[in-house]
Amino acid sequence: MALEDKMIRTWIKSDMRFDAKSDGNGLYIRYRATDKTPIWFMRFKIAKIEQRLIIGRYPAMTLASARKEAIKTQAQILNGHNPAHDKRELKKATALKAIREQTAQTVKDLVDDFFNNRIDGIQKNAHQRRLRVNKHLLPCIGKMKLTDVKPMDITRMLDKIKVTAPTIANDILTDSKQLFNYAIKRHLVNQNPAAAFDIKDAGGIETHRKRWLTTVELTAFFKAMRECRSVNTQHYQVIKLLLLFGNRKTELYKAKRSDFDLDQAIWNLSAENKTETAIKIPIAESAMVILKDIFSKQVDQSEYLFPALSVRKTKSGHINATYVNKLIKNKIIPLMGDVENFTIHDFRHTMKSNMSELGVQHFISERCLNHKVSGMAGIYDNYDYLQERTRVMTLWANRVDACETGESLEITNVIPFKKTA
Repeated sequence: MALEDKMIRTWIKSDMRFDAKSDGNGLYIRYRATDKTPIWFMRFKIAKIEQRLIIGRYPAMTLASARKEAIKTQAQILNGHNPAHDKRELKKATALKAIREQTAQTVKDLVDDFFNNRIDGIQKNAHQRRLRVNKHLLPCIGKMKLTDVKPMDITRMLDKIKVTAPTIANDILTDSKQLFNYAIKRHLVNQNPAAAFDIKDAGGIETHRKRWLTTVELTAFFKAMRECRSVNTQHYQVIKLLLLFGNRKTELYKAKRSDFDLDQAIWNLSAENKTETAIKIPIAESAMVILKDIFSKQVDQSEYLFPALSVRKTKSGHINATYVNKLIKNKIIPLMGDVENFTIHDFRHTMKSNMSELGVQHFISERCLNHKVSGMAGIYDNYDYLQERTRVMTLWANRVDACETGESLEITNVIPFKKTA
């Protein structure tokens, strides 16, 4: 018996509920207790298996419209299609697309996820890496959706960075590759847009710096520091200690008061450094003078040797990695006249080269720099050479002091460091 509109409206008005009433040709209408309005559906068999396909709701889909849709569905079945399966797949694809759109991650989201799970608390340079990414990568592609980032976006980013910072461009390329490889593992993207790039596309092949300061340059450096109005007492102390110890700047910046044994003249550098090796660093007299002055004062009860000042507070609590970088580059070096530019890291080259000039054994000067010694010597020789390093550090401190007072200009005879028997 065919359905009629008047019949359906009567069922709705009387709230008559039912599971299925046929209109013929596989078209049915249902009005269950859970249905807000009657539902049109089709019944058909494919490979002797009964299928059901919802095609609409009454009255949004009228009886006439439902019959037309039923005819179209029957035609699809005769052509070998399974409308129920096709609808399920379309619904699944639509839902998946909607989910992806709603949860689409940006590059910034990926950076946060990557650092939280793979970098922070695991790598020692985590803070520096995050600062680098925040400064150079995020401004270029941070707001983009992961799936929208293309190789051309990587090219533009690297081209922009390498103009002024080729080394940073190389680092950012490495960061980009790791970020998108991580995204692939998380099934967020299918391809890495940075995969095809190498350092030739970024900052180019890096060469090791060979810059070191001669005694004449060191003398000019100290003179410029004294003349520079921007240099305060803490700047001066930090810079001179970096020269005297020849250590990596972050090792000094992160140093705590408790690390220093002034009675024994020893700096107990923890294993939280690049070589992951603890070492006792002898303190020469000129370094001791500075440290005693620092220990006589204390800022905000800080545990650090060089705490961040109240106007430049940092999350770490100590001065940051760029504390004197710009000061040296923009204020001090211009006062030195026509000299080749140099960086804080060149202080290590300076100490090493001056020690070689003073006749210090290579192995001992390497230990003074807290370098890992390669080969079998580094594996089997566990002697710390503290006595020898103490003599060497004193010898080096005397040369630094001479440069500070201007006496280095008169240094013409080099007294070699004699090997102990």
